[in-house]
Amino acid sequence: MPLTPFHAAVPWLAYVRRPAAFSFWALTLGAMMPDLEVVPLFALSPDIYAARGPMHSLVGALTFDAALTVLAVVVLVPPALRWFERRWPGSDVLRFAGQDLRSDPRGLLALYGSAVLGGVTHVLVDLPTHGYNPLLWPWQAGPLKLVPFADELWWDLVTGALWLAFFVLMMRAHWRR
Repeated sequence: MPLTPFHAAVPWLAYVRRPAAFSFWALTLGAMMPDLEVVPLFALSPDIYAARGPMHSLVGALTFDAALTVLAVVVLVPPALRWFERRWPGSDVLRFAGQDLRSDPRGLLALYGSAVLGGVTHVLVDLPTHGYNPLLWPWQAGPLKLVPFADELWWDLVTGALWLAFFVLMMRAHWRR
């Protein structure tokens, strides 16, 4: 099972290919946004594996996740960028795939599209790694389980290691370049 930050590496592929078309911050936060529901759902249910609800669905990626992501990018990213600039003035810490990340976010349409792409990739990455997937919520009658051994420890370790490796490769290839 990929940890929340590792989900961001998948939509970064789109940013690397066409940075002018996407918002790095909306892709990144959008890819992590569905996991925002895991903590409250886990608090309501003792089963961590069933702690995925509407935000882990395609409808959620198009609505709740995208709206929260756009809000987070508009409200939280500018002060975070100012903090980074004060902390590391003139450094290349805010560069990815040859782009200065201070020039993000872009227009509302790019923000929304990037947020949706991030959310959808998160939902799709979760399909083979979790046994409970409300992909087609609210029309889905029961959980979608693509892999019969999803949520078993050995599968979590294998898929977690693969996603970590992919995340590290993306960071090494594109951060500060």
